[in-house]
Amino acid sequence: MWPGGGGSGQWVRWLWRRITGVSIRYKLLGMVLGIVSLLGLTVTLQVQSQLAGHLQQGLEERGLALARDLAEDAVDLILTQNLFGLYQKLRNTLETNPDVRYIFIVNSRGEILAHSFPSRVPPDLLPANPLSPGQPWRVQILNSDEGFLTDVAVPILGGRLGIVRLGLSHQRLRNAVLVATSQLVATTLLALLAGGVTALLLTRILSGPILELVDAVRAAGQGDLRRRPPVRMEDEIGELTAAFNAMMDDLIRFQNELLRQNKELRILNTVARALSGARSLQEILEVALESTLDALGCPAGWIVLRPDEDPVPTLAAQRGLSRAFADRIAESGISACPCAQAILRQEEWTRFVSRPQCPMLEWAQEIGSPEAAFHHHLSVALMSRDRILGVLNVMIPAWEGVGALADVAVAMGLSHDETQIPRVIQLMGAIGRQIGVALDAELQRQRLMMEMKKRETLRSQLLDRILMAQEEERRRIARELHDEAGQALTSLRVSLGLLEREAHQPEAVLVRVTELKRLVEEILDDLHRLAMDLRPATLDHLGLVAALRQYIELCRHRYGLNVQFEVIGLEEERLPPTVEIALYRILQEALTNVVRHAHATRVDVLLERRGDRVVAVVEDNGVGFNPEQAMRDGRLGLFGMRERVERLGGTLILESAPGSGTTVVVEVPYAHPDSDRG
Repeated sequence: MWPGGGGSGQWVRWLWRRITGVSIRYKLLGMVLGIVSLLGLTVTLQVQSQLAGHLQQGLEERGLALARDLAEDAVDLILTQNLFGLYQKLRNTLETNPDVRYIFIVNSRGEILAHSFPSRVPPDLLPANPLSPGQPWRVQILNSDEGFLTDVAVPILGGRLGIVRLGLSHQRLRNAVLVATSQLVATTLLALLAGGVTALLLTRILSGPILELVDAVRAAGQGDLRRRPPVRMEDEIGELTAAFNAMMDDLIRFQNELLRQNKELRILNTVARALSGARSLQEILEVALESTLDALGCPAGWIVLRPDEDPVPTLAAQRGLSRAFADRIAESGISACPCAQAILRQEEWTRFVSRPQCPMLEWAQEIGSPEAAFHHHLSVALMSRDRILGVLNVMIPAWEGVGALADVAVAMGLSHDETQIPRVIQLMGAIGRQIGVALDAELQRQRLMMEMKKRETLRSQLLDRILMAQEEERRRIARELHDEAGQALTSLRVSLGLLEREAHQPEAVLVRVTELKRLVEEILDDLHRLAMDLRPATLDHLGLVAALRQYIELCRHRYGLNVQFEVIGLEEERLPPTVEIALYRILQEALTNVVRHAHATRVDVLLERRGDRVVAVVEDNGVGFNPEQAMRDGRLGLFGMRERVERLGGTLILESAPGSGTTVVVEVPYAHPDSDRG
């Protein structure tokens, strides 16, 4: 299609597209024919030019020789006035030399003495080739009605007797050149024919493998990677074909690898999707087993788990097993199975178990259970965080081990090849780890739920205890106010009445005033002690360190404890009120527990700032206890301490054992009181 318009650039691009769009076969053919044609034309023109030159030179030389001979022979004939002999000489020359078209002799006066023309010498021929005096000869090319002529003029006896003029025709020269040119053209045409045939054969040989490569590339583009062009030669095209075939082999291998990985990912995704929809531990086990069996094309399987508090692994889920076989596994067969031993040894493994290695399959064969048809099963440990939670067993529907796993490989979309067996085992290991992670997550969730329920129960109990303690504290304060402060105020009122009656007795008034002072001091001490029990004013006014010193001094005097208190980095520091109150109550509870339960004789208390943390340590030499058991028993004092620490974003560590004392370590973030106000 011709371009519709545009400049020369568009025409050039169109022409270039047309040229480059031609088949390589015709490109090579055109190149060969063009080179042969150019070579033939060049040789023809060169030979034609050289041959014409040589023939022209030869014609001139022959004309000069004839003219000289005539000039020599004409000397005597002219001197003797023998015109007849002169004519006879001219006629003989014409007869013996077919190229000679005419001869004539003129004397020194320019008169024609003899000529070979039928009637007379053409008048325009005489002045056509003038000969200068003293010139030995002169050759002139003339154009006549018969074509080109070579006119040769030779003087007779130096020109004194006249001039011989001789004309040679170019017809035979031209015919010779035409014959030679025709022969060269014919040779060129034969060379073109031979070159064309050779080029066609050559291009067929060269373009054939290229076209086969093109077909193979197109087939590969359509998804057929099995097409292999043959390697016909060992040249560059042969190397290209071999490299293409090797590339196709690599592509098939990569394609198979990608298909295998996609199949494995699809299987893992199926298992993961099934696990993600499960809502309970039993549902996770059932969907994991079902999806694994469906993905591997296996008819039956079971999962063995070991509960947290049960040392014996148990049957947790099964599919496709007979009732007798499942009951046998659940009742007595677990302890002797390799899978149970793997659970107990915490061994990560995926193995192919044959009947002699599995007591369950042996038992099935002995009683004729349907499971006797299975000679192997594939077992994989359900792992999570380097801890084995159970074992997944899958029945293999074949009698030979290699054939069995090869059948599983076929079910997975892999080839029926022994090399695929490690891939099946590797995939089973990945499925086992995936199921193990899901199991671990569900177990963790259940444990967290139980822990949350337990903590909620403890929190409720702590709240009840706090309320009861508050009521008890109110009753105690009311009782002490009634018993001690009330009695003291009654005594004060009685003493004031006596003082009023004894007002006229100065000595008695002084004694009564002294008693009143003592009584008021006792009332103030009681009120101060009650205020200290409720909330020490020192904590608000002087800070945590001063309040702890006051409380520790009270413990020394009240309970006789040897308490050593050390402060590092917080002597002049004030913490936010919430932190000071929490730490004071935590240490107060720790010292109270020492007094009530530890039976200790020495207590060391440390309060230290360590960078951006505040650390409080209470260590005694008492009888100790089991911290885990105490937390499981729901000791509300310890639970309250932990609650206060967690509210501050800190940690509580209890280190104790029966008979070895107790260490309580509290660590909370340090915060300047200004940040708490902000």
